[in-house]
Amino acid sequence: MALKLNKNYKKIKNNYIFVEINQRKSNYLKNNKNAKIIDLGVGDVTRPLNKELVEEMQKALNEQIHARTFKGYPPENGYDFLKIQILNYYKQRNVVLQNKDIFISNGACCDVTNILDLFKKNVAVIVSPTYPAYYDSNFLQGNKILLLKSNQDNGFMASPKNLKNKSYLIYLCSPNNPTGVVYTTEQLKQWVDFANKTSSLIIFDCAYESFISDDNLPHFIYEIDGAKTCAIEIASFSKMAGFTNLRCGWTVVPSQLKLNESSINEMWTRRQCTKFNGVPYMIQKGACFALTKNGKLFCKKNIDYYKTNLKILTNCLKQLKIETFSSLHSPYVWFKCPQGLSSWQFFDILLEKCQIVGVPGVGFGKEGEGYFRFSAFAKRKDILIACNRLQQLKKD
Repeated sequence: MALKLNKNYKKIKNNYIFVEINQRKSNYLKNNKNAKIIDLGVGDVTRPLNKELVEEMQKALNEQIHARTFKGYPPENGYDFLKIQILNYYKQRNVVLQNKDIFISNGACCDVTNILDLFKKNVAVIVSPTYPAYYDSNFLQGNKILLLKSNQDNGFMASPKNLKNKSYLIYLCSPNNPTGVVYTTEQLKQWVDFANKTSSLIIFDCAYESFISDDNLPHFIYEIDGAKTCAIEIASFSKMAGFTNLRCGWTVVPSQLKLNESSINEMWTRRQCTKFNGVPYMIQKGACFALTKNGKLFCKKNIDYYKTNLKILTNCLKQLKIETFSSLHSPYVWFKCPQGLSSWQFFDILLEKCQIVGVPGVGFGKEGEGYFRFSAFAKRKDILIACNRLQQLKKD
């Protein structure tokens, strides 16, 4: 008898949105070999790493040639030197956590999807438009998916008010990818209260929290009273410190979090010990530096660079009378496609006439149809060139 396969892999869309974008981009370049495309699509960083941060990792690597400082397998849940820095990072927002609540990971995407290992089939509530990994991982798991509309009518800030009083896996991202909006304390409180009332679990993705510059807006779910009993938080050094290639992040699973009398912290610890061998010592040393005084100054400098890019892009779109919806607390500008164009129609026009690549909103779910996302992670000169091309397109 043949082995049984997960048939959901055959049912899911073949092309991940960014694969489809790259295919269209490649096809265009085959016929236009001299074209200079400005890529405002994938949210990858372009600023180089800090010199001191790299030197810290080099020191850690050099330790491996001496017997007294050699390191073997790292702790599955991370070295204490990094966990202590993360605990202090939370204390700056008056959030007190325990060392055992912190789990060092190799990036937010992995833990966002791997967390499903702890659960059987459930109903996942996913705000749409959304980061594709939330939907895809639950679809492959065989979970029922309830897409919660996040659109112009609710300011792209969905609430739980129309949900039934059932238990759900709830995915929230703030600042949101792709829309860039940020939940307020009051809005997150609604979700936390609902989750505690229904024994639901919030999976809170705060990969872009370092872009929030308003102290009145929450950076972490645990700034909300009651969140430690209903939420797991997943964070990353990718956008904060430019670690998209180095791969390092962390997940918070509070000791207070229990479902059906079971400790989720203990379950996640067991899962990590079985399936994860930890993040390399050198990478954790670099991440640790990113949370020092000098490291945070460097991170802020790069984040300010990207946020200036965002302002330039947003102002350009507004001058062209294109409706934008993002806050200035993220690296993305979310806007409505002009003249009633569909997301892919606008993508093709931008590629053909401006040699600009962005992300069609429909790639983030049905609620994204008719919208578009630009990333501000590009180099400044490319942002300015893109704006000039957009203005020329309007004149033509």
